[in-house]
Formats: sequence, C-alpha cells, structure tokens
Amino acid sequence: MYLDPDDVEAIAARVAELLEGAPERTRALRLATADEVAEALGVTRTWVYANQKRLQAVRLGTGPRARLRFDLEKAARAFDVEGEPAQRPPRRRRPSTRVPPGVDLIQGRSRRAGD
Repeated sequence: MYLDPDDVEAIAARVAELLEGAPERTRALRLATADEVAEALGVTRTWVYANQKRLQAVRLGTGPRARLRFDLEKAARAFDVEGEPAQRPPRRRRPSTRVPPGVDLIQGRSRRAGD
C-alpha cells in the first residue's frame, strides 16, 4: 500500500484534531515511588509510608509486601490541603542497655561444644 504525502498530511491533521480535545486522556499516568514522593514533598520516605492513605497510594499486588506507588499530582494536592509541615516522624528509641550503679550482674556459663 502506498500513501502519497497529501494522504499522510490529512491523516496527521485528523489525529491532531482528535487528540486536541482530549489532553487528559492522552496524558500518561506515571506512578512515583515513595522515594520520589518524599523528595518532591520534602519529607522522609518513612513519613510517606506512614501517610500512604492520605497521599492516595496505589498498591501493586495483593500480598502483604506489595509495592506502593503514588500519583505525584494527587499526593502533592493531598499534602497541600492538610497543610502539615514536613516533619520527621518520631524516632523509636532503643531500650537502655546500661546497668545502673550498684547492680550486680549474674555471671553466666559459656556452653561447650556438644552441650
């Protein structure tokens, strides 16, 4: 099949005409990772995971460790609406392993091979 240049131009003009009225449909949906969202919003990755519902996360898969992705525009709008400052979540502290003065420790026995 052969198309002359006028036919190609006519097809291109019609395609452009059809696409002109539907920019939202032609916009490719790009889902961002938690790292990308954290960088864009100026928060930590941990904060993004803690606020995944608020940021309208999309779960890829059904398992307990299914990956999360975010529509960056929706996440930014949700973040702006709440107006919450970009804060780090509170850090979990490890229990102290220091022994208070005056406390005697119990001496254990080391195991020998075969015990």
